[in-house]
Amino acid sequence: MRSLPLCLTLIALGCSHAAGTAATARPRNNEELRTLLAELVAVDTSNPPGNETAAAQVAARWLREAGIDAEILEPAPGRGNLLARLKGSGSGRPLLVLAHLDTVPVKREEWTTDPWKLTERDGFLYGRGVQDNKGMAAASVLALRRLQREGHKLSRDIVLYLGADEEVGSGFGLEWMLENRPELREAEFALNEGGLTELSADRSRVQFVALQAAERVSRNVVLKATGPGGHSSAPPADPNPLVRVSAAVARIGALTFPARLTPAARLHIQGRAPRTPGELGTALQRIAASPDAPPQDAVDTVARLDPALAAVMRSTCVPTVFQAGTRPNVIPATAEATINCRLLPDEDAQALHARLVAAVADPSIEVQMNTNPPDSPMSPVGDNAMFRAAKTAATKIWPGVPVIPRQSTGTTESAMLRRAGIHAYGIDLFALTPEDARTAHAPNERVPVASLQPGAEFVYLLLRELAR
Repeated sequence: MRSLPLCLTLIALGCSHAAGTAATARPRNNEELRTLLAELVAVDTSNPPGNETAAAQVAARWLREAGIDAEILEPAPGRGNLLARLKGSGSGRPLLVLAHLDTVPVKREEWTTDPWKLTERDGFLYGRGVQDNKGMAAASVLALRRLQREGHKLSRDIVLYLGADEEVGSGFGLEWMLENRPELREAEFALNEGGLTELSADRSRVQFVALQAAERVSRNVVLKATGPGGHSSAPPADPNPLVRVSAAVARIGALTFPARLTPAARLHIQGRAPRTPGELGTALQRIAASPDAPPQDAVDTVARLDPALAAVMRSTCVPTVFQAGTRPNVIPATAEATINCRLLPDEDAQALHARLVAAVADPSIEVQMNTNPPDSPMSPVGDNAMFRAAKTAATKIWPGVPVIPRQSTGTTESAMLRRAGIHAYGIDLFALTPEDARTAHAPNERVPVASLQPGAEFVYLLLRELAR
């Protein structure tokens, strides 16, 4: 194993010469974090089938050892949701902290380490869920333990929810909990995944801390073609369904939607542009200077250099699944392709569907899509309790780093909470480079070792500030 140079490690940890900084590593806490994270990673919670109860039992044991009651609720066998509460004075409405215990599945042969064993190598910790989202779960459990141990007087209850079924959303997770434990709706704020704490490419500094306050909306589009089918030795004159759908997929794959800045995206780019060097920074500054009509060449530059950031500025549609055929010598009678679209929260879904139909340009292909308006409200941004608490916590760990709003490219359960009237915000507790962040659903998911303890400290300080 090659470790990071000492000076680089200290910088990545957020250490400062300023007195009283909270970034000083606590060996005991760091050891606890790695131990709990290793236990959670070791439980295979690939969804499907989930098996979240086994991971919830690990977290419940750690909470109960600290004198914190924890219950596990199962809408179906093995699909456990954990709920725990630290009581406050009640002068403020509760704070809901959530993380999910399920993960996306893995193909073992694509990994260079065991995905179900926390493995340190070359300055990184590898394992399925270290980013998404067992790292947040572990840090939240330890934050509650520490608040309990230190005896802080809390102005509001802190409710911890470690959920099932976030990755698939088949009814065993937060949606079920909001229906069956309606007291969760009493929360004023929720702290969830979906933010971004960006580490510079050379890992020398944290660029910014972005709180997710809005997100794009996921809509699947199904293209379907039918035909008579038949034997491959006697192909019909008309193209078979597989050929027709393939051509339609290619046309949609080449489709690009215009850039448009929502309020959250505008604030994010305006806050991020001054902190971004080089060609990307220049492009962001031009977009920030003209947010109502982003220059196309600047948008193209962002798309080339940082595709995830470019996705914040537009709706996207990407082919993801193809289903056709049963045997090599059989012409399929049906062919289907799934296109995953991520809509801006104020997108006109009917107009987007019409554009997809026009791109397919084949009336024999069905283009199925939910065209109801996206229902994804934005949480308040600016000088409110959440942003003040985040700025206080971030200053102690990463001095001088700005805290800015963010609209995430992906979808989280925060949209469901916002629809329930809760001001939900997403964080990324671990400082990651864009390259690190891309491993979240990929083989060899990882976090930098040097980002581990500062991330846990950020969660603890954020909860403490919000519950003062």
